[in-house]
Amino acid sequence: MSKIKLFIACSIDGYIARKNGALDWLPGSDPNNQQELEDLGDGGYTKFINYVDVILMGNSTYQEVLGFGVDWPYNGLKCYVLTNNPNLEIKTADTQLLTELDLKSIERLRDESKKGVWVVGGGKVISQFLNFDAVDEMTVNVVSIILGDGIKLFPNQPKETQFELIETEQFGKKLVNLKYRAFRKT
Repeated sequence: MSKIKLFIACSIDGYIARKNGALDWLPGSDPNNQQELEDLGDGGYTKFINYVDVILMGNSTYQEVLGFGVDWPYNGLKCYVLTNNPNLEIKTADTQLLTELDLKSIERLRDESKKGVWVVGGGKVISQFLNFDAVDEMTVNVVSIILGDGIKLFPNQPKETQFELIETEQFGKKLVNLKYRAFRKT
Protein backbone atom coordinates (compact mmCIF):
# COMPACT_ATOMS: atom_id res chain seq x y z
CA MET A 1 0.00 0.00 0.00
CA SER A 2 1.36 3.42 -0.99
CA LYS A 3 2.12 6.12 1.54
CA ILE A 4 0.36 9.45 1.70
CA LYS A 5 2.87 12.28 1.90
CA LEU A 6 3.01 16.02 2.37
CA PHE A 7 5.69 18.29 0.94
CA ILE A 8 4.89 21.89 1.75
CA ALA A 9 6.58 25.16 2.60
CA CYS A 10 5.65 27.32 5.57
CA SER A 11 6.95 30.37 7.36
CA ILE A 12 8.61 30.11 10.77
CA ASP A 13 5.26 31.07 12.30
CA GLY A 14 3.36 28.33 10.44
CA TYR A 15 1.74 30.04 7.44
CA ILE A 16 1.64 28.55 3.93
CA ALA A 17 0.49 31.73 2.16
CA ARG A 18 -0.40 35.33 2.79
CA LYS A 19 -4.01 36.06 3.73
CA ASN A 20 -4.80 36.76 0.06
CA GLY A 21 -3.16 33.46 -0.99
CA ALA A 22 0.02 35.09 -2.33
CA LEU A 23 3.24 33.08 -2.30
CA ASP A 24 5.60 35.94 -3.16
CA TRP A 25 7.50 35.42 0.13
CA LEU A 26 8.78 31.99 -0.89
CA PRO A 27 12.51 31.83 -1.63
CA GLY A 28 13.10 31.45 -5.32
CA SER A 29 9.92 33.31 -6.27
CA ASP A 30 12.03 36.20 -7.59
CA PRO A 31 13.59 34.94 -10.86
CA ASN A 32 15.93 37.96 -10.85
CA ASN A 33 17.67 36.82 -7.66
CA GLN A 34 20.08 34.32 -9.23
CA GLN A 35 22.17 33.87 -6.07
CA GLU A 36 19.14 32.81 -4.06
CA LEU A 37 18.07 30.39 -6.80
CA GLU A 38 21.54 28.83 -6.82
CA ASP A 39 21.68 28.55 -3.01
CA LEU A 40 18.33 26.83 -2.79
CA GLY A 41 18.48 24.53 -5.76
CA ASP A 42 15.03 22.99 -5.86
CA GLY A 43 14.68 22.70 -2.08
CA GLY A 44 14.44 18.92 -2.26
CA TYR A 45 11.51 18.91 -4.67
CA THR A 46 13.08 16.63 -7.31
CA LYS A 47 14.09 14.10 -4.68
CA PHE A 48 10.54 14.12 -3.34
CA ILE A 49 8.55 14.10 -6.61
CA ASN A 50 10.37 10.97 -7.80
CA TYR A 51 8.57 9.05 -5.04
CA VAL A 52 4.98 9.99 -5.91
CA ASP A 53 2.71 9.17 -8.84
CA VAL A 54 -0.68 10.42 -7.57
CA ILE A 55 -1.39 14.00 -6.49
CA LEU A 56 -4.37 15.40 -4.61
CA MET A 57 -5.02 19.10 -4.08
CA GLY A 58 -7.89 21.35 -3.13
CA ASN A 59 -9.56 23.59 -5.70
CA SER A 60 -7.92 26.76 -4.36
CA THR A 61 -4.47 25.20 -4.76
CA TYR A 62 -5.43 23.97 -8.25
CA GLN A 63 -6.51 27.48 -9.28
CA GLU A 64 -3.31 28.96 -7.77
CA VAL A 65 -1.10 26.58 -9.77
CA LEU A 66 -3.04 27.35 -12.97
CA GLY A 67 -2.52 31.06 -12.27
CA PHE A 68 1.29 30.76 -12.19
CA GLY A 69 1.35 31.22 -15.96
CA VAL A 70 3.57 28.17 -16.54
CA ASP A 71 2.95 24.77 -18.09
CA TRP A 72 1.17 22.30 -15.81
CA PRO A 73 4.01 21.04 -13.58
CA TYR A 74 2.46 17.62 -12.91
CA ASN A 75 2.35 16.13 -16.41
CA GLY A 76 2.63 12.37 -16.29
CA LEU A 77 1.17 12.17 -12.79
CA LYS A 78 -2.42 11.32 -11.98
CA CYS A 79 -4.05 14.31 -10.27
CA TYR A 80 -7.22 14.78 -8.28
CA VAL A 81 -8.84 18.07 -7.33
CA LEU A 82 -10.90 17.90 -4.14
CA THR A 83 -13.91 20.18 -4.52
CA ASN A 84 -17.56 20.52 -3.56
CA ASN A 85 -18.30 21.67 -7.11
CA PRO A 86 -19.05 18.63 -9.31
CA ASN A 87 -19.12 20.94 -12.36
CA LEU A 88 -15.63 22.39 -11.88
CA GLU A 89 -13.92 22.74 -15.25
CA ILE A 90 -10.72 20.71 -15.38
CA LYS A 91 -8.08 22.31 -17.59
CA THR A 92 -5.20 19.85 -17.21
CA ALA A 93 -4.35 16.38 -18.47
CA ASP A 94 -4.71 13.31 -16.24
CA THR A 95 -6.80 15.30 -13.73
CA GLN A 96 -10.11 14.25 -12.19
CA LEU A 97 -12.49 15.64 -9.61
CA LEU A 98 -12.90 14.14 -6.16
CA THR A 99 -16.05 15.48 -4.54
CA GLU A 100 -15.90 13.64 -1.24
CA LEU A 101 -13.03 12.75 1.04
CA ASP A 102 -13.64 9.76 3.29
CA LEU A 103 -11.75 6.61 4.29
CA LYS A 104 -12.95 4.78 1.18
CA SER A 105 -11.68 7.47 -1.22
CA ILE A 106 -8.37 7.68 0.67
CA GLU A 107 -7.88 3.91 0.32
CA ARG A 108 -8.72 4.20 -3.40
CA LEU A 109 -5.97 6.83 -3.78
CA ARG A 110 -3.49 4.54 -2.01
CA ASP A 111 -4.52 1.60 -4.22
CA GLU A 112 -4.08 3.63 -7.44
CA SER A 113 -0.54 4.61 -6.50
CA LYS A 114 2.52 2.44 -6.91
CA LYS A 115 4.97 5.03 -5.46
CA GLY A 116 3.14 7.46 -3.19
CA VAL A 117 0.32 9.98 -2.94
CA TRP A 118 1.18 13.66 -2.50
CA VAL A 119 -1.36 15.84 -0.75
CA VAL A 120 -0.28 19.21 -2.16
CA GLY A 121 -2.64 21.44 -0.21
CA GLY A 122 -4.14 23.54 0.96
CA GLY A 123 -4.23 23.58 4.70
CA LYS A 124 -7.88 22.52 5.00
CA VAL A 125 -7.27 19.46 2.83
CA ILE A 126 -4.17 18.57 4.85
CA SER A 127 -6.14 18.86 8.10
CA GLN A 128 -8.80 16.50 6.72
CA PHE A 129 -6.14 13.88 5.95
CA LEU A 130 -4.69 14.31 9.44
CA ASN A 131 -8.13 13.80 10.98
CA PHE A 132 -8.43 10.50 9.06
CA ASP A 133 -4.96 9.41 10.34
CA ALA A 134 -4.00 9.22 6.66
CA VAL A 135 -0.70 11.15 6.58
CA ASP A 136 2.23 8.75 6.63
CA GLU A 137 5.09 11.18 5.97
CA MET A 138 5.50 14.92 5.75
CA THR A 139 8.29 17.18 4.64
CA VAL A 140 7.83 20.70 5.95
CA ASN A 141 10.05 23.25 4.23
CA VAL A 142 10.49 25.97 6.85
CA VAL A 143 11.33 29.32 5.27
CA SER A 144 13.23 31.86 7.37
CA ILE A 145 10.50 34.51 7.46
CA ILE A 146 7.78 35.47 9.93
CA LEU A 147 4.65 36.51 8.06
CA GLY A 148 2.62 37.41 11.14
CA ASP A 149 -0.66 36.48 9.45
CA GLY A 150 -1.92 34.38 6.59
CA ILE A 151 -3.24 30.93 5.78
CA LYS A 152 -2.21 28.44 8.46
CA LEU A 153 -0.43 25.20 7.66
CA PHE A 154 -2.92 23.25 9.80
CA PRO A 155 -6.20 25.17 10.05
CA ASN A 156 -9.45 23.91 11.54
CA GLN A 157 -7.69 22.47 14.59
CA PRO A 158 -6.77 18.98 13.37
CA LYS A 159 -6.66 16.27 15.98
CA GLU A 160 -3.48 15.57 17.88
CA THR A 161 -1.19 13.40 15.80
CA GLN A 162 2.32 12.25 16.70
CA PHE A 163 5.19 12.25 14.23
CA GLU A 164 8.88 11.45 14.58
CA LEU A 165 11.60 13.49 12.89
CA ILE A 166 13.56 11.26 10.51
CA GLU A 167 15.61 13.70 8.41
CA THR A 168 16.70 17.34 8.15
CA GLU A 169 18.27 19.10 5.19
CA GLN A 170 19.35 22.73 4.84
CA PHE A 171 19.23 24.70 1.58
CA GLY A 172 21.16 27.97 1.64
CA LYS A 173 20.35 30.26 4.56
CA LYS A 174 16.60 30.53 3.96
CA LEU A 175 15.22 27.01 3.92
CA VAL A 176 15.36 23.85 6.00
CA ASN A 177 13.40 20.70 5.26
CA LEU A 178 12.10 18.72 8.21
CA LYS A 179 10.96 15.22 7.26
CA TYR A 180 8.62 13.41 9.62
CA ARG A 181 7.05 9.96 9.74
CA ALA A 182 3.74 9.26 11.45
CA PHE A 183 4.20 7.62 14.82
CA ARG A 184 1.51 5.01 15.18
CA LYS A 185 1.33 2.64 18.11
CA THR A 186 0.93 -0.94 16.98
